[in-house]
Amino acid sequence: MIVDARTYTVKPGQLPAYLKSVEEEGYPLQQKHGFDLAGYFTVETGGLNKVVHYWKWENAKVRQETRAALYADKDWTAYRKGNAERIVEQENRLLAATDVVEPFAFMGNGSDMGFVDERTYTITYPQVPQFIEITKKLAKPIVERAGWQLIGDFTSITGTINQVVHLWYWDSHAQREERRPPPCPTRTGRSTRPPTATGWSCRKTGTSSPPPSRR
Repeated sequence: MIVDARTYTVKPGQLPAYLKSVEEEGYPLQQKHGFDLAGYFTVETGGLNKVVHYWKWENAKVRQETRAALYADKDWTAYRKGNAERIVEQENRLLAATDVVEPFAFMGNGSDMGFVDERTYTITYPQVPQFIEITKKLAKPIVERAGWQLIGDFTSITGTINQVVHLWYWDSHAQREERRPPPCPTRTGRSTRPPTATGWSCRKTGTSSPPPSRR
């Protein structure tokens, strides 16, 4: 399985109208043509006024053919034209799912404050396979015992290569802070947390295929 991870920046003040348009017009058209939505989120940290959405595909060929059929639909053309003034920037990257965890099988515990923490790690070439094996055999059992919930583990196909992307679910920011490891002492005697990778936290929107529970 591959995932099309898309990030759209929306004009300040236009986010509610944009999300309403997606839910009522855009997403039904995508469903009609066979798009499989894993999750649709607004961003809480990092760049603001952004939406992040993950689309599941069997392979790149199916994605290309399905998108071509959607873009041939005159209703989709009208929908895009109606939202053209709301969107500032669009980005996407294709990700390949690893066998560390079944992607998107767990979708939350129903918490109104639940969110997803997306973290991207750039790995030294050619160590991505070793990094994935270490994650699967050593890191994942440890963090699961500590109460962390991994909902997706991917490698980059397009965009910056040699990247690994983790998606972590949390019931709240308070839970995340409670379950993070304590600061690490340094040789100078000061305490600091380990360096973190790039990422952002996202809140789920109302636009999604019905998940087992809200996140």
